[in-house]
Amino acid sequence: MTKATSLKLPGYLKMGGVLPSVLETRSVFSERPFLFQDFVGKGLAYLGSKEVQKMGFEFAPEKVLPSKWKCADESLFGADLTLFAYTGHYPFDKGKIGGLFNEGSVGAAVHHGKINVDFGGSHTGYLPGSRGGSFGRIWRPLAREYSTDCGAMMALLAPFTQAYKDACENILIMRPRGKKSLISIPNEFIHPSLSSTGVKLLVNLEGLTQGSVAFDAKKEFTHAVPGRSLFYAHPEFLKGLPPGEKRRLSAKKPAPIRKNLTPALFEILDENAAVDRWGLPRERLHLYMKYIVADTIAPPGLKAAIINTSIEHNRLTDTVRSPAFRPYSFACFNGVFIDLFDEKVNNYVNLFAPLGLTIKPAGQVREIEITHQELRRKIRRLKAPEPRIPLENVLGYKRPARVLNKFTYAPGRFEEGG
Repeated sequence: MTKATSLKLPGYLKMGGVLPSVLETRSVFSERPFLFQDFVGKGLAYLGSKEVQKMGFEFAPEKVLPSKWKCADESLFGADLTLFAYTGHYPFDKGKIGGLFNEGSVGAAVHHGKINVDFGGSHTGYLPGSRGGSFGRIWRPLAREYSTDCGAMMALLAPFTQAYKDACENILIMRPRGKKSLISIPNEFIHPSLSSTGVKLLVNLEGLTQGSVAFDAKKEFTHAVPGRSLFYAHPEFLKGLPPGEKRRLSAKKPAPIRKNLTPALFEILDENAAVDRWGLPRERLHLYMKYIVADTIAPPGLKAAIINTSIEHNRLTDTVRSPAFRPYSFACFNGVFIDLFDEKVNNYVNLFAPLGLTIKPAGQVREIEITHQELRRKIRRLKAPEPRIPLENVLGYKRPARVLNKFTYAPGRFEEGG
């Protein structure tokens, strides 16, 4: 940011601090997700293994309180039914709408069962497609229409994704014959007072440009359009463009910057966001918003689900480290729920992409952390225990293995829509 532009930013965007890292989409989806019903069976088998027993975690099925922290959306209710089928107990709800973790629920949960086994995370809808499918929407059979999923998450993202798309299509780059490359930027992306929307996108002029273009009556290319400012493109920005994009943006006719507007080249914020005593937005997802909307590996709905799961999992682990919960045992499988409506079973089916597992035996403060890669290796060959109640009797359909083949997403390969 230039000094003038940075003065218009809230404190948390001027700190220059390091954001807590989250898992890379390429890592999480280096392998295909599980059917949730398969994952639960294998996950419980692992908790009952000698390896976990040696960690000091007592897994006694008759004492376990199954818990879930996830959104209340009905497309996820199969997760509740699966936990009930495997354990014979209704799962305790530690979640809030939007896939948030409810810290206040833990005190009640430990009084209901001294061993808590949680399955939690954000969710996103998925529409299958031959080119990777799209995220953020799902078929709603009662309404007979497609709608957003997770609705709360997609509503939060909507003004940010719109602001980013607007900037991608309206920041224009051109190269007059024999001249330097120019960038024409709408003024609302330079000064927030010129934007009428609550969500503001401000470009990093120091990274994208190298000085203003001075007006010259004899040179028409220096004549800026009303509502825009004209700059010379920064050589380092041009140097970093892929060859095809470099050719496209070197034409005399102005062309949109598109996805070449990377997170390093802008900031995005909601001027109406509530902040805490540290000056940080209470909705922590705001801190990562530019990385969500500008991502080329995953669409916003999926990227936000991964990040939000990481944020909320941190909230969970911080809560259970409290001295009040030291006498209790916790195991938490966290990941992203992927919801599909399957016409053959005429119902919702849930996939699960694990992000990891934490285990806190009773008496310990810090949990044992197992990465999603380690977890996959550990459970791959395990045989799931028989559910207390047959899954088919609870879910209303046989194991829908074909749904896994409908999931064609791979990092960087997806269709627009979420």
